[in-house]
Parts: sequence; structure tokens; C-alpha cells
Amino acid sequence: MFKLFAYIIALCGLTYSATAEEMSLEDTIAEVNDSVVSVVADNGDSQALGAGIIVSADGYVVTNAHVAENADKMSVITTQDDTYAAKLVGIDTKTDIALLKVENPQDFKPAQFADSDLVRTGNSVFAIGNPFGLGNSVSLGIISAKERDIEKGPYDNFLQTDTAINQGNSGGPLFNTDGEVVGMNTAIFSTDGNNMGVGFSTPSNIVQWVMEELKANGEVKRGWLGIGLKKVKMENDEQKSRLAVVSMSENSPAGAAGLKVGDILLKVGDLELGNPRAFSLQVSKTKPNTELPIVVLRDGEEQKLSAKVAELPQSKKESKKEDATDAYESSYNHKFSTEFIQLGMSLSYDEENQEVQIDEIDEQSDAATKGLHVGDKFQGMDGHKIFSMEDLKVKLKEAQPKGQVVLQFVGDDGVDTVTLKLKDVQ
Repeated sequence: MFKLFAYIIALCGLTYSATAEEMSLEDTIAEVNDSVVSVVADNGDSQALGAGIIVSADGYVVTNAHVAENADKMSVITTQDDTYAAKLVGIDTKTDIALLKVENPQDFKPAQFADSDLVRTGNSVFAIGNPFGLGNSVSLGIISAKERDIEKGPYDNFLQTDTAINQGNSGGPLFNTDGEVVGMNTAIFSTDGNNMGVGFSTPSNIVQWVMEELKANGEVKRGWLGIGLKKVKMENDEQKSRLAVVSMSENSPAGAAGLKVGDILLKVGDLELGNPRAFSLQVSKTKPNTELPIVVLRDGEEQKLSAKVAELPQSKKESKKEDATDAYESSYNHKFSTEFIQLGMSLSYDEENQEVQIDEIDEQSDAATKGLHVGDKFQGMDGHKIFSMEDLKVKLKEAQPKGQVVLQFVGDDGVDTVTLKLKDVQ
């Protein structure tokens, strides 16, 4: 998708509400300017310059992880040109957020945060940051879009803004016109590293949650169900789309609860079922061991289940490719091929990635009719992972009495599921 991101500040704005004594924009800026600091991260060979948001009078400052990571020494500089040494409390690369602590701060004025869920496209916003090391600078714009996925991390849910932002603004706030933080500027789309009017900001609700986790634990403890989801359209459904389970991790809480690939989610606790990324973000913010009542649609009938949220496994915490769901690799080393008459296709298996690829397909088969193509890969059958070609044969034999299988596959349009009729070869 986007390949030209310079990690800098970005966007966001909240609904403007008039007050009895309405402040001018100039007065609002003057009121909040002292809550923004410049951040200097020194690793011995070079310095990274960014911005930060004062979040408490006792010296906590939040900034971007890409500003703070790998630093041997850090400092923050206030608008009064006072310089303080800062230590790293915790860092979360999945959301690009870091929390710093200054000892014995003097006259630190914390910023006030707004509810970023109330932000609307078109809201006026302004950013304060440290572009090119010049010190606190202000730029004005609007919210251009919401819920942007720029493939920067597994929980992308950025606000987009046309507010001018440049190198050195990373970690600075995006304010609404009431002077409340609605986002932390994180990235821009740029061909040369400078402002082109397309910036991205982490919503304030995410910033607050992550910084509280870092403050309490030094890391972010995320909830995990272990399912991959995709929007699907349902016939005769008043809703535009539903979320379908298209993949499931091994030993996942979802699997233990009885969820299966192909299930349509109708209710998961009080979580909103709008889109897969937003759902994964909500799950990640759910405390481990929380019981979630689940209602799914399976084979045309509703079924009630209950899943206990687990903590995101360490291997997924460390992998940048791993989502709260499953991730997929694109390279394959085919070990051998065989023909599966029941499926109407010839397949090969990659043992390293435990994935099957379609090498040939009968154009008259049910698989071809339902949109599968040569080159598509599938990892799961009837909700279970495939571990070898022999394992695939066993699963096909077990499915023969039913006359069909549900395949979870990856094609040109992404992840999907399909139910295939099996040929009777007995």
C-alpha cells in the first residue's frame, strides 16, 4: 500500500462546542502551548528530534516510539527553554507510542484529552510540534478522514489531516478548537519526507489507553481471541455487512470456545462489529480472563458460545507481521504435488509455512465456479490447520460423508472462505 511514509506527526480534530465565554483561536493556542515539549533522543551517533505531550504535572510525557527507541539519553525542552533529563518508562511499537518520565519538573502543565470517537471529518484542528528542531510551531487544518489503515502496524486506526506537519513533529498533539488533544501526530505520506498535506494521527483514546498500560506495567498487556475476520455481505440482512471468521490460530481462546471458520459474528460481548481492524483493537483493549458471550450464525442457525480472552502470546508481541489475528506469508517452496479429485484441483504443499497452493484447477469444478484460481493458497479446512499433504488427505476423507468442506484461503482479493462440494470418488 503506502511505501513512502516518513514517521512524523499527523492529524485529528474533535467536534467544536461553543461555550458561554468563547475563546479566540489565538487565546486557545496560547493556553495549550506550554503543554507541548520538544523531545531530543541521543543514541551517541545521532540525535532524533520530535515533540511530546505533557500528560501529568508530575512529569509524564508521551511521544512516538520511533522517536524514543534506541536512545541512550533523552531530554525534553519546555517552551521556557528549560531542559530536563527524561527516562523511558515503556514503549509500544505496535501503536508507535512511548511514555517518558521527567524527575522534579517545574510548572509542568498537562494537556487535556478529548474523546476521539466524537471526531468528525471536516472538524477544524491545529497541531503544535517541533518541525526541523525550530521549537514549538503551530499549523492549522481539518480532519480529512477517519479510520485510516496505512499498514504501519496491526492496530492502525489513524485520523487523517491536511494540517501542515514535518520532520520533528512526531509525537506532538493535534488539538480541537477547544484546546483538547484528539490525536498524537505519528506519520505523513510524503515523497521527500516533508509535508504534502496528508498526515496521520493516533486517536487520543488509543494514546490514553496505551500510556496508562505503560505507566502501570511498563508494557501493554493485550487481549487476544486468535481469529481472523473479514466483512461479508449477507442476503436479506438489514445490515450492510457482517464479520465472518476466516482464520483461527492454534490453541486460541476462540477455538476453545467452539468458534469455527465460516461462523458469522452476531454479538461479541459489548464490542462493536463494524470492521475487522476496529474489532481487533477492541479485543486488544479487553483485559485477559474476561468472559465474552458470543452469538454466531452457523449453517443458518444462531449458536451461543462464550470465550475467555487470553493475553496476546509473546511470539505475537514480538512479531511486527503478526496481528491480533493471523498473518500470511507470500513466499512458497513447493515440496511435491498431487491431484485431489474430490476438490477438482492439483495442489502443492509448503512445509515451512504450512500452506497449500493451487497449481492446477478443473475449470468445470465447484472450486473454479466459486472463484478459486491457480496460485491461491489455503491454510485451513473446516476450521483446522493443515499440517501436511497426508493431513489434508485425512481431513478430506473425514469430510466425505458431509459432501462438502469449508476452505479458508488467500487469493488476489485477500483472505476469504468458501464452501466446496466434494466429488464422490468411492
